[in-house]
Amino acid sequence: MLIAVDPGHGGKDPGAVVGDYKEKDINLNIALKLRDILLKENISVIMTRDKDETVDLQQRCDIANKSKADYFISIHCNSFTDPSVNGTETYAYPRSLAGRNLAQYVQNEIVEMLKTTNRRVKYESFYVLKHTVMPAILVETAFMSNPQNLDLLLQKPDAFAQGIANGTIKFLKSVNYKQTDDIEKLQMKGIIDKHYDPKSYVTWGEFASVILKILGGR
Repeated sequence: MLIAVDPGHGGKDPGAVVGDYKEKDINLNIALKLRDILLKENISVIMTRDKDETVDLQQRCDIANKSKADYFISIHCNSFTDPSVNGTETYAYPRSLAGRNLAQYVQNEIVEMLKTTNRRVKYESFYVLKHTVMPAILVETAFMSNPQNLDLLLQKPDAFAQGIANGTIKFLKSVNYKQTDDIEKLQMKGIIDKHYDPKSYVTWGEFASVILKILGGR
C-alpha cells in the first residue's frame, strides 16, 4: 500500500496568507505528521514535497502516477473574505466512488476529532483530482481566515494529521482488494487500458470496448 501525500502550495506559492501565517507552512506541517503516522502503521508514503519548495500541479500528479501510488491525499487550508465562515470540507473527483468513500471517512474523522463544523464531502474536478490515475481527495482542513479555526491549525496540527490518518485507515479496511487485483489483471491482459476504481461507474462505451476486446475485436 502506497499513499501519495501532497502538501498544497509551497515555495513561491504561499497559498492563503493570514497575518504572518502562510497556508503552505501549515499544510506541510500536517502532511509530515500524517506521513509519520502512516509509516508507523506500515503504510508506505511518497511526498510530493517534504520541504518549502515550488512544485506545480502537474508535477504533483506525475510524482503520484509514476510511483503507482494507490491513493492520493492533498492537504490544504481554506480561506474566505467573511471571517465567520469556518469548518472542514473534503473534495473528491465526481466520478470516483472510491475517492468519495475515502473523502467521507477522512471528513468524518477530522470533524469528530477537532469538533469543526461539518461542511461535508463535495465534488470538484480540481487538477490534482482529475489528473491523478488513482482515487484522490483534497482536504480543506479548516479556515485560516476564521480566528478559532486558525488557532486549531496552529495548536493542533497533530490532531488534524491523526484525523486524516484514522479516516484513511478505516477506509483501507473497508476496501475489497480482490476486486482491485481483478481489475489489475484485466489491465495487464490489455482488456482495459486504465485502472478503474472497483466501485466506479462504467459507461456503456467502456463496457462495449471490453466486450469487443474479449471477442477478439469483432
